Amino acid sequence: MSHTLLLDAASASESGALKCKTAFSYAEITLEEGKIDANTSATTKGLELKAIQADIAKSLSIVDAHLVQHTYLACNFITVADISLACSIRAAGPVSSSTPNLSRWFNTIANHPKIAPLFGGGSAAGAGANSGNGAALVDLGLQLSGVPPPVAPTLYKRGRIRIKELLSTPSLIGSTVTVSGWSRTTRNADAGKLLFVELNDGSTTLSVQCVMKNTSTGFDNCKASGGTGASFTFTGELVESEGKGQSCEIQVIKGECVGAVYGGENMTIGGANYPLSKKSHGLEHLRQHAHLRPRAKVHAAAMRIRHAMAFATHKFFNDNGFLYIHTPIVTCADCEGAGEQFGITTMLGTDPHKTDVKVPYVEEPKKKEGAAEEEGGEKKKEGEEGGGGQSNKAKKKAAKKAAALAKKAAMAAAKGGKPEEDPLPVGAVDYGKDFFGKRANLTVSGQLNVETHCCALSDVYTFGPTFRAENSHTTRHLAEFWMIEPEIAFADLHTDMDLAEDYIKYCVRYALECCKDDLEFFEESQFGEKGLIKRLSNVIEAPFKRLTYTEGIELLKKTVADGHQFEESNIQWGMDLGSEHERYLCETIFKKPVILTDYPKEIKAFYMKLNPDEKTVAAADILVPKIGELVGGSQREHRHDILVDRCKESGLEPKAIWWYLELRKFGTMPHAGFGLGFERLILFITGLENIKDVIPFPRTPGVAEF
Repeated sequence: MSHTLLLDAASASESGALKCKTAFSYAEITLEEGKIDANTSATTKGLELKAIQADIAKSLSIVDAHLVQHTYLACNFITVADISLACSIRAAGPVSSSTPNLSRWFNTIANHPKIAPLFGGGSAAGAGANSGNGAALVDLGLQLSGVPPPVAPTLYKRGRIRIKELLSTPSLIGSTVTVSGWSRTTRNADAGKLLFVELNDGSTTLSVQCVMKNTSTGFDNCKASGGTGASFTFTGELVESEGKGQSCEIQVIKGECVGAVYGGENMTIGGANYPLSKKSHGLEHLRQHAHLRPRAKVHAAAMRIRHAMAFATHKFFNDNGFLYIHTPIVTCADCEGAGEQFGITTMLGTDPHKTDVKVPYVEEPKKKEGAAEEEGGEKKKEGEEGGGGQSNKAKKKAAKKAAALAKKAAMAAAKGGKPEEDPLPVGAVDYGKDFFGKRANLTVSGQLNVETHCCALSDVYTFGPTFRAENSHTTRHLAEFWMIEPEIAFADLHTDMDLAEDYIKYCVRYALECCKDDLEFFEESQFGEKGLIKRLSNVIEAPFKRLTYTEGIELLKKTVADGHQFEESNIQWGMDLGSEHERYLCETIFKKPVILTDYPKEIKAFYMKLNPDEKTVAAADILVPKIGELVGGSQREHRHDILVDRCKESGLEPKAIWWYLELRKFGTMPHAGFGLGFERLILFITGLENIKDVIPFPRTPGVAEF
C-alpha cells in the first residue's frame, strides 16, 4: 500500500471525519516503503492496517460522491489537487469498481495530453501495475486505453465562468472573472452613480450581484437596459460581499448590455410590458408565456432537475449493462390496444386554408364483363331452381375458394413473415394511397419495438416521447410525454420490480446528491412542498411494500367499512383503482411506496403473462406518495398460442402485430419490463402539483401554442 496515500488519508482525518489517530497517525507514517514503527506489534500492525484501509476506502468514496456532479476536484479545470491525488492513486494500486466516478476522474487526469506521458498512458484499471501502459497502438498511431475518453474539449471555450462554479469556488475570491446572463432585478443607488444587477445564467437557482460604478466602462449602456430581463456580460473582481444573503459579489470593471428589454410604449426600451417583471407570477401566467418561463425560478429549477433525472436514467441503465434503443415515433401498431392514438397522414395536403380537400375512399371493385354475365347466369339459374338460395355449384365454388384461402393462410403462418391483410370495407378511408401505404399513428409506447431488441441484445431500454389522444384535463395527464421503458431478457415479474425499485431509489438519491440547491428552493417555494427532502429521503431508507391487487382490494374494503369515504367507495374486485385509492394505500396505510401485483386480466394489456389461475396476469404497478401510479410493468406473455388468444380477447387483430407474435416462434424466452412516465417522476422529485409545469411545452387538449 502506498505510504503517500496513507499520508493523504491521515492528513484528511480532521476534515474528512476519518480516524487515522492511532499508532499509524500522520507523524508515524514514513515516506520510505515498508518502514513502519518497529515498536508496533504484528497483531496491532495488522489491525491498524485494516483500519487504515477502511479509512482510505471511506475517503475515496467521499471523493467519488463529490465527483458525481464535478469533472475535477476543486474547479472546472485541473488543479494541483487533482494531479497530487492522481499520483497517489497511481502508486497505490487499481481503483475499485465501487467508485466509478473516481475511476472516470482518474482516467480524465491520466489521459490529459500534458499528464499522460508522466503516467505512461495508464488507466484507473491499470493503476499501480508496472507492466507498461497496456495501450493498443493502432495503425493510425492512436494510443488507446480501453476507457471512455476524457471530456476535455480542445477547441470549445465558454469564454465566461458559470455562476454555479463561481459561487462554489471560494478560491476565486480576489480574481478577475467574466459572467454573462439575464438580470432578475436592477436598481440604481447613490443618486444614479451606482447600478446593482442581480444576474442569473440558469446554471443555478442562485444569482450573483454585480455592482457597477459610473466610472466603469459601459455604465451608461448598462443603466439604459430596460431593467429586469435584459442580458449582460460583466467583467470584474470577485470580492466577499458585505450584504446579507450573499457570500460574494462582482465589482464590475467593464459591462455590456447585450440585449435590452423593449417593453416600453411603441417598442421603446423599458420594462413596463415585460411579461415576467419583478413581481411574483402564478404558474398559469407562466404557462401562457411558455417561451419566457425558463427565466422564472420555479421553471428553471424544474428543468435542471429534469436534466439531472434524464442523465441519471442513462447512467443507471448504462452502468447496469443496458443498451439504449431508439424506437420509432411513427407506428402502425397500438401497444395498449386502447385506440387513443394520433393518426398522421399526408392526404390532407400542406395548405391549411385549402377548402376542396378530397380524401380517397375504398370503392366497389369494378367487375369484368364476362364475370358479370356469368354472375347474372348463376343468379338466373338460382331463381329457376326456386327459393332464391345458392345453387349446389355456387356453394361448391365458394367452399373451394374458402378452403384455398385457408390453406394459403396456413402455409403463410407456417412459413412466417407478414400475412396478407384483410381488404378494407367499401367506403372506408383508403390509406393505401397515403404516405406509408396504410394508416399510421404517433406511438403510444415504444415497448413492442424495444422487445424485438431484448430478444437479441438481452437488456435494453428506450427513453423517448409518446402520445395519447386522451381528452383528459387533469393535473396528471399530457397528450405528449416521455416514457422510460426497459426490457430484460430471461426475467420474471419479481426481477422486473427489483429493477424498477432500484431505479427509482437511484434517481431519488441522485437528486438529493446533485440537486441540493433546487430541492431546497422547492422546499421553501409557495409552489413546492414543505417536507420535500424528508419525503424523498424516506424513499431510499426502506424497501417498498409489496402485496397483491387482491390484498389491496381487501384493505380498501376494510377502510370503507371503517367509515372512510372515497369518491368511488364501491370497492369491488376487478375494478381499475383510481388515483385516490392508490394514494391512500401508499400515503395513509403504508406511508411508503407500494408495489401492487397480479391484476385482473380484464383491466390489463394483452401482452401481460397470464397467471396459472387464468384470472390474473403477472402485472405490477408501483404507487408512490403524492402521485399514485408511477410505474406500470409486467412479465410479458412469451407463449405464442396464449398471446394470440389474449389478442383476440382484447379486440386486437393478431395480423396487425404479426412481427411481435413471430418473436414467440423463433427462440422465445421469459422476459419482463416496465414503463415509467418521466414527467410523473419529475413531479415526485420536485413536489410540484401540475404535470404541465415539469415539461418545457405541455401538450393538452386544445393547447399546442408554442
